[in-house]
Amino acid sequence: MEERAASLVNPASGIANDYLNHFNEVLLLIENLPTLLPEMLDELLEWRPVTYREYFAKSLLPGSARALEIYEGLDEGFRRDFESIIDGVNAMAMASIDVIRAHRGPDGEVDPSRVSDFCENASCAIRSALNRASDLVNNGREKSAETPQGMADRLIPCVA
Repeated sequence: MEERAASLVNPASGIANDYLNHFNEVLLLIENLPTLLPEMLDELLEWRPVTYREYFAKSLLPGSARALEIYEGLDEGFRRDFESIIDGVNAMAMASIDVIRAHRGPDGEVDPSRVSDFCENASCAIRSALNRASDLVNNGREKSAETPQGMADRLIPCVA
C-alpha cells in the first residue's frame, strides 16, 4: 500500500496528480461544449468543485488514505498556495457554468453559436490556471525547467 501511495503522490510536491483530473473534466466539457451539445450539457451543469481532501476521502484508488496523510503533512504555506490556485479554477469553472446556464433556451438547450467564443475564452483561462497547478504538483517550489508547450514541441516530432 505504501508503494502504491508513493506512486500516487508526486515526490516533488507531495500532491497527487490524479486530483487534477477532476478539473480536466470540467475544462474539457467547457472547451468542447459547442461541438458536443446537447449530450454533455447536463453533465457540465452538474459539475461541482471538490477539495483535495474530499476527492481522496471518496477515492477508491489504492493509497488514497496515505495520499491524504502526506497532504496534511505538507508545509502549510505550500498547501495554501496550491489551494489558492484550485480556488481560482473552481471560481472560473463555476462562473463559466453559470454563464452557460444563463444561455439555455426555453427548451433547455444552448445554441452553440451563442456560447462558442465564451467557451473558448473560459477554457483558455481555466487551462492557464490548471497549468500553474500542474507545475506546482510536478515541480513543487522548484521552477519548472520546461514549459508544457516546450515539452509538447520537443515530443511531438518524436511520435509524428
